[in-house]
Amino acid sequence: MKKIFLLLLSCAVLCNVQAQNQKKASTDEIVMVATNIDDNNVILTPAPVKKKRNQQNKISKEDSLANLYPARVEAYINFDKGNAYYTKGGLNALDSIYLMTFNTKNNRFYKMTIIGYDDGGEITEESSSLARDRAIVVFKYFSSREETEYIIKRTPSQYTQSCVGEVNYYIKYKMPFDFQWINLSTINEEERTENNISLAGKVHIIIEDDPEDCLGEYYDYDWPSQDTTLSGNHAQVMIPKGCLEYIHHTKDTITYTCNINYKEVMSFEDLTANYKLIPHNKQYILNAGYIVVSPEKQPDYSSCATKDTITPTIQIDVPIEKHQQAAGLKFYGKTYKPNGTVVYKAISTKKIKDKDTKDVTLECFVTPFQFDTIFLGKKIEEKDMSNYFYPAKEGEPGAFEAMGGWLKPFKLNKQGDYIIKEEMQAILRRPNGAYSAD
Repeated sequence: MKKIFLLLLSCAVLCNVQAQNQKKASTDEIVMVATNIDDNNVILTPAPVKKKRNQQNKISKEDSLANLYPARVEAYINFDKGNAYYTKGGLNALDSIYLMTFNTKNNRFYKMTIIGYDDGGEITEESSSLARDRAIVVFKYFSSREETEYIIKRTPSQYTQSCVGEVNYYIKYKMPFDFQWINLSTINEEERTENNISLAGKVHIIIEDDPEDCLGEYYDYDWPSQDTTLSGNHAQVMIPKGCLEYIHHTKDTITYTCNINYKEVMSFEDLTANYKLIPHNKQYILNAGYIVVSPEKQPDYSSCATKDTITPTIQIDVPIEKHQQAAGLKFYGKTYKPNGTVVYKAISTKKIKDKDTKDVTLECFVTPFQFDTIFLGKKIEEKDMSNYFYPAKEGEPGAFEAMGGWLKPFKLNKQGDYIIKEEMQAILRRPNGAYSAD
C-alpha cells in the first residue's frame, strides 16, 4: 500500500512539473520587448525576427512585415494620481501605438483589449469610477481618430471579383474590443504588478492580430448564393452557385437575394400564337421553342475584363417528343462578335437518351452572357421556307412577317383542327388537339 502511495505521489509531482513547463513554453512563445516612452509609459512588442549566423538568406518579406507590424502590441498608459486624463507621455505612447497598428500598410486584422485601473487606494465616491473613466478616455482616443463611436481600422487586402479578377483594396472594419476596469483594492498584492510594471494609475492596452474574430465569416458573395434549379412544363435550367457573379473576401454590405425571372414557351399553342424566327440577319433559323432566363443582375460582356476565362456552366435540359428526335434541333444563344454586336448562333447540343424509357433530352451549357433568351431551333435555307410555312395575310391567326411578306405555321380547317406541313410537324411539339398534314 505504501509503495502505491509513493508511486502516485511521484506521478503527481511529475505531472505538475510538466504542466508548469507547458505553461512556461506557451507564455514564452512570444518574447516581448519593452520600449519606454518615459519613466511611466511603456510599449511592449515582440522581439524582432533575426536570422542565425549560419543562415545566409535575407529575412523574408513576411518576417520583415512582422517586425514592422507585430502580431501583438501591449502598452501601459500612465495617469496622474486621481486624474482620469492621460499625461503628455501617455499621449506620446498612444500616438506611437496608433502610427504602428493603424498604419495604412499594416495588413494585420487587430482586436483590442482595454483594461483600466485605479490608484490602488481606498475606494471613495470620487475614486470609485476612476478605473472605468480612464479606460473610456483611452477608448475615445482611438475612436476619435475616425470621429466615430467605434474604433475603425482599414487593412490593405485583396478581393476577387468574377468580371474584374483580383483587386487591391482596403477592408474597413469595426475593431472588436474588450472593455474592462478593475479596482486594485479587490485584488492581492502580487496581481498588482505585470511585466514588472505597477498597475496603479495605468490603463493596459492589448492589441492582437485575429482575422477570424475581426472579420467573422468572410463575406464572400455568390450570386446566386446556392445552386438554383428553375423548371417549367418542359424545360429545366440549373444555375450553379456564384456563376452569375461572385466576390470573394469582402466586408462590403451586399444583398444576397437572387431574383431570376424564368419563362418557357415550348407548347405548340403558345409558340405559334406569336411565331417569330430566331433573330439572325443572314440565315433562317426556325423557332421550335424557347426559354427566357432574366436575372436581376448579370455580368456585362462589354466591361467584363475576365470574359475570356468565364466558362459555360449553366445547364439547360429540354426533353423532346419522339417525332422531334430526328429533326436535328439545336440550342441557339447569344454570341458576341469582336465589335460587341450580338448574333444568335448554335450552341453545342448534346442528345441524351434514357436507356429504359428511350426518352430523349437535349442538353447544352451556356455562360451568364447568353441569358436572357435561349432558343431551340433548326437552320434552313430560304428555298426551303415553303416546306414549313403557309403564305398568309397580315392579321391572320399565327401570321408573322418574313421574307418581305407574311407567313404562318399552320391553317385551321372547318372543324378547328390544325393543319401543319410535315416538315413543321417534325420540329414542333404536338398541339393539344389533333392536327393533320396537307
